[in-house]
Amino acid sequence: MIVLPLPMHSSGWKLPLLLVMCGAVMATALAHGPENAVPPAPTTTREHLKQADWWPTRQVTDDSQFAGEQVCARCHRDIVRTQVTTQMARTLMPAASSTELAAHTGPIFTFGSYRYRIARGKDAFLLSVSDGARQSSQPLQWAFGSGAIAQSYLWWEKGQLYESRFNYFAQLHGFDRTPGRLAAAPVSLEMAEGRKLAEFEARECYSCHATALTTTEPLSTVHYQPGVTCEGCHGPGRAHVAAVDAGEDAELHIVNPAALKPALAVDFCGACHSTPKDAELMGIVGPLTARFPAYRLEKSRCWGQSGAAGLTCFACHNPHRPLERDAAAYDAACLRCHGSGGPGVHESARQAACPVGKSRCTSCHMEKIKMAGIHYDFTDHDIRIVKAGAPFPD
Repeated sequence: MIVLPLPMHSSGWKLPLLLVMCGAVMATALAHGPENAVPPAPTTTREHLKQADWWPTRQVTDDSQFAGEQVCARCHRDIVRTQVTTQMARTLMPAASSTELAAHTGPIFTFGSYRYRIARGKDAFLLSVSDGARQSSQPLQWAFGSGAIAQSYLWWEKGQLYESRFNYFAQLHGFDRTPGRLAAAPVSLEMAEGRKLAEFEARECYSCHATALTTTEPLSTVHYQPGVTCEGCHGPGRAHVAAVDAGEDAELHIVNPAALKPALAVDFCGACHSTPKDAELMGIVGPLTARFPAYRLEKSRCWGQSGAAGLTCFACHNPHRPLERDAAAYDAACLRCHGSGGPGVHESARQAACPVGKSRCTSCHMEKIKMAGIHYDFTDHDIRIVKAGAPFPD
């Protein structure tokens, strides 16, 4: 999988390949008041998981309290219809469903003296690795990432999870080394084939890429729903369905992230994208921190008392729809506060208008950051006046 430093609730590496932004249209109330259900921010994802009644990436003892997205669709058909097309929903899939693999059968990658090839089998794509004298083959079982940015490949063998030495990168329309992993060429066929993942590390990968991950079985046989579905953000829904069916509107037994106070809402998404505290404790500085949008957002002047109290991930990103990539689509969010402001914007929240332009605001104020080996330009969420040649602001 494409990898970068994890939040502090893990000691491994990974990149949830998509912006797992968890929003709130599915319900109208929190089962438990969000102000009291979690500790005050800033804090780490580990602490939120300890204290919140529900928090993304939670692993459950069994999946009996989850209803499944098809049940959610009975009342929220339009939301589910678009959510299943998002990168979040497609962030984990059977490798046999990968259109990236389907489009790139044949030789795909060379690492030192080792050559990699993908072939289409009867029920799976087969990975072959050869050093010219020997060859090994494995069926690829899981694709992590939708492929919109990148995609990585894993398989189980005798209860052990292995990670491929290569990723697919959309920017390349091809394959390259898995970032953050082995830099020098492998010294054996076994090493070239893939990397063993420890159980705790593998669970961290699945906790951000799957829903309803259970803890009672070994991960090789554990129950989960591939991808981030409704209940990955809103929590188990069976009690919610029962309450709605019974007409119990006072207690809906479901989490609505939009009801969270701003710092907690940002931490909520940070469960997979690193809370500001997670990122801070990693001690990483410089351009690599652009990988942590929550951390960078809370450094910008637009955040907090000097800016807009409601500037959370949800202010710009609709988690029920695919990520918008047109800069102009975010102008409305900027113009709510800058200039005359929009309906309901208090005078104290209104900010000076941009003297240069009124469209494509993010193209000037949210710098694109290139990172070696990642093959993707990350948007820096430290919203500011970006000056040519200026050093990256930590």
